[in-house]
Amino acid sequence: MVNVVATQDAFARRQILSVPGYTETGSDENYYVTPFFGALPANVDPNPSAEAMGRPQAYYVEQPPRATVPPHYHDTNQFQAFLRGDVVFGKKTVAALTVHYAGGHTPYGPIVTTERATHYLTMRNRWDSGGKTMPQSRPTLRAIRRRFRMVEEFILPQCDALPAGTAERYDAMPCESDGLGVATFGLGANAESDLALAAPGDGRFGLVMTGVLRGQETDLDAGSCVYIGPGDTETFTAGPQGAAVLVMQFPPEPA
Repeated sequence: MVNVVATQDAFARRQILSVPGYTETGSDENYYVTPFFGALPANVDPNPSAEAMGRPQAYYVEQPPRATVPPHYHDTNQFQAFLRGDVVFGKKTVAALTVHYAGGHTPYGPIVTTERATHYLTMRNRWDSGGKTMPQSRPTLRAIRRRFRMVEEFILPQCDALPAGTAERYDAMPCESDGLGVATFGLGANAESDLALAAPGDGRFGLVMTGVLRGQETDLDAGSCVYIGPGDTETFTAGPQGAAVLVMQFPPEPA
């Protein structure tokens, strides 16, 4: 399965987000969510279609100032790319650009904003019904290996400095034995890439950071997103100014 969504198409679906226990805020600003791929969690959309539930899940969250998302876990593996603002994640201050990975049934959080909002893209290669708050949901937390990664150091390529037709990969988190990995790609003008990491995994998301990618007859500018399923291939071509792409690859779901 290969999916693409352009920024302007995704943000045409932007909506206020209200989930009891998750979206309370001490500011006069709302939470917002923008669906990118698949169905939203059931605590946001209680009637998702079967077709949408069969697709990967990705959505963009705007968390306002003075807001706290409580500690919780999900049933499925997840990446979050923090793209704007700053936030206290657990006990750690996190700034853009940072990528967080949590395996299924790995609790994390809280996610706390102070005087600035934070924006992040949440990505899962399978539909998830929604977060399970902790410690209330401890009885349903599976006793499996916990897996948590935080990637804060990236090379974000300067595309106009790359020779035309050249594509380079920079491993921010080299692939682990089961394919979990994070990298950035720099594509010079009109360069082609399949956005593949050094080892295969269980599907991967690509987020266009700068420039333009061309894929499936669609121009994908900054903020656009692609998903490439396990075993699938797709060749993308950079525009005349090149492109920089952040790629996050999943391991298999925990057994």
